[in-house]
Amino acid sequence: MIPAQVVGRAVSSHCHPSLKGCTMMVCQPLGAGGTPQGAPIVAIDLFGAGLHAKVFVSTDGLGARHIVHDDHSPIRNFIQGIVD
Repeated sequence: MIPAQVVGRAVSSHCHPSLKGCTMMVCQPLGAGGTPQGAPIVAIDLFGAGLHAKVFVSTDGLGARHIVHDDHSPIRNFIQGIVD
């Protein structure tokens, strides 16, 4: 699990069939003290996280593929929860 902040929404004109209808968010990983750390990542959003929301992102590819019900989906990351 990676603490992150939603910094935008990813939009694609073409996508893998398993990702149709999924909301894709751009998330900036956060280091100690909430400072940005590393490159942003794209994750599917199951909770309706808004812009600037603090979230936990899971990098469990098997879990992400299970969510979209496709063992051959290219998805790897998903938002696992929103921090209140």
